[in-house]
Amino acid sequence: IDEAVERMKKRAREETTTIPKIYTEELVRTRIANPSMVTGLSYPNLRSIDSSLYRQRALNFPRLPSDLFDLKIPYEWTLGLRGEPFLLVNEFYDNNKEKLLIFATDWSLSFLSTCSRWHSDGTFRVTPLLFEQVYVICGFSEGFMIPCVYSLTTRKDETAYTKIFRHIIALGESRQGVCMNPTSLTCDFETAAIKAFKIIFPAARVKLCFFHFSQSLWRKIVDCSMSSYFIRSDDKDVTNEQQEHTRYWFNGAIGLALIPPQLIQNTWVDLMDNFTPDTAGGTSFNDYIVS
Repeated sequence: IDEAVERMKKRAREETTTIPKIYTEELVRTRIANPSMVTGLSYPNLRSIDSSLYRQRALNFPRLPSDLFDLKIPYEWTLGLRGEPFLLVNEFYDNNKEKLLIFATDWSLSFLSTCSRWHSDGTFRVTPLLFEQVYVICGFSEGFMIPCVYSLTTRKDETAYTKIFRHIIALGESRQGVCMNPTSLTCDFETAAIKAFKIIFPAARVKLCFFHFSQSLWRKIVDCSMSSYFIRSDDKDVTNEQQEHTRYWFNGAIGLALIPPQLIQNTWVDLMDNFTPDTAGGTSFNDYIVS
């Protein structure tokens, strides 16, 4: 038992695996190694030892900050693999209520300046504590897509994105003497980011990602309470013919992104006339596409 507890403490110090998972894995390991042991009687329960395990974890992991002012970034985390500066922007704004961190290297800024095609994406569900998103800008050149700039933002509005793009321009000029001049940005349907990019780079085109376009249309289908039309079931309220027509109608909406602009209006009118489901949700979806 003592050996198992020591293994738990060692893993708590050296791994990022959750404490409950470490406990469970070591309990199973002990039972396999000692099948005759009645672990329920002799093995300590998690509640009795979790505080000591969390103390071990705290030895090598910094305390989690409680607010933005409590956030302290260790110096070694501000550097790249070769010891070069990596955290290039660390600022508060909006009366110290919001924070922006921008990570990049001189090489990545230089590379980004050579790329006419930029791609960006943000993660909203998976972000560090206290931040709203991780926003990544990639450069595309000679068949390679390379992440160049990573930003942590506490907001995902036009102000935050405008600051990011302005900082990228300023960093390129001040650190490398290069000019950022993208001709296009491919991104998802984050309206604030699109508006900010058009303000900073008015001559560039914005191209929207087909995958994210399809996702946004499906989310609208769900909002319109029409997902049952796409799920095969014994629901007699939706016939097979209705499901087939609805799928054709929805796939047609997705396909609008792939046809010449001059054909879009007539194509969608034909789809609406022939395949729109006779529901309030179908009408709402049509209004959404037309708007």
